[in-house]
Amino acid sequence: MQQARQWNVTALFDSRKDAEDAVERLVATRIPKDRIRLVPGNEIDPKGDPDAWDEEAPAPEQRMGILESLRGLFFPDDERFTYGEHLRRGCYLVSVQVTDAEHDRALDILDDEGTVDMDAREDRWRAGGWAGPVVPLTAANEDDSVWRRDVERSRPRVRSYVGGAAAVNTGG
Repeated sequence: MQQARQWNVTALFDSRKDAEDAVERLVATRIPKDRIRLVPGNEIDPKGDPDAWDEEAPAPEQRMGILESLRGLFFPDDERFTYGEHLRRGCYLVSVQVTDAEHDRALDILDDEGTVDMDAREDRWRAGGWAGPVVPLTAANEDDSVWRRDVERSRPRVRSYVGGAAAVNTGG
């Protein structure tokens, strides 16, 4: 174990194959599998256009199931609702914990074809009537440690969150 700044890099994909390909590429760069997580959405193809706002609200048990699947991931609690909405609509989330040295490589892998531009999609949903939360760039998670989106190291299709120094298994 080595002390290092901890990052969580996340991306959403419309297809399971694209998400699995990203996971395989991360593993090929020697990022340990126990630091990579793939969270499937509904496991069904979204009806019609996933960019379009669909007025059909999820049942409370479905919404809680999706939100519970995001527990333990390192990003602000407020953002769980937005990720949850993407998952409810059939997206696949890939999340990877990395050190400073691994960060840019993971960002490049996840910022590849098939990655969803979350901000653009959310803007289209809001224009169509979606009233999901407006997420601040800094929020405390349930452990009272602060995880914030680093806007300078994030990209339009990949979000990068930074936490404090933490023990990260560097696989070495």
